[in-house]
Amino acid sequence: MFQDRNISKNNNTRRVEADVKWYNPEKGYGFLYTGDNSGDIMIHFSVLDKVSCPYVKAGDRVVCDVGFGKLGLQVIRVIEVKFESSEPRTLSAFLDSQMPSFDPDSLEEVRGTLKWYNSKKGYGFIYPDDGRGEIFLHASVLRAAGYKFLEPGTHVLAKISQSTRGEEARLIKVIREERKLEEVGS
Repeated sequence: MFQDRNISKNNNTRRVEADVKWYNPEKGYGFLYTGDNSGDIMIHFSVLDKVSCPYVKAGDRVVCDVGFGKLGLQVIRVIEVKFESSEPRTLSAFLDSQMPSFDPDSLEEVRGTLKWYNSKKGYGFIYPDDGRGEIFLHASVLRAAGYKFLEPGTHVLAKISQSTRGEEARLIKVIREERKLEEVGS
């Protein structure tokens, strides 16, 4: 087990400055290292979201509080991110560079209801109005649309594509209830 004199016996956390080993915004997590043989430190997108940081990458340094979670040492709170370069970072720009390009107009448009979404796991499912099977919704798609979380039961319009795992939402937009009521009334 990790032993460090800097960890308080009261709260089992310590502050470190660590380098980003790797981080994958599509998966929603990555790892940091300090170089002191204490092991890798997991960093989850949820702690980055709290400081409005879309993602980190190798070469960045993170000042953070770390502690033990279910899977070992992990970031509890981000204090500061020291970016390697000053280039602007947006999640959508990263995803555009990593994902195969697609023409949004060529994607199938499906209306549905968010069945569930787990922000800690970073994914959820949409139940389509047409009754077909569930559509996978990844946190990166939700964040690229400007949302951190949606409540189950939210009506959405998703542009989907086929993947090896089945149908996946590539773009998502919340359908406003007022608009839905207007459509019903017309």
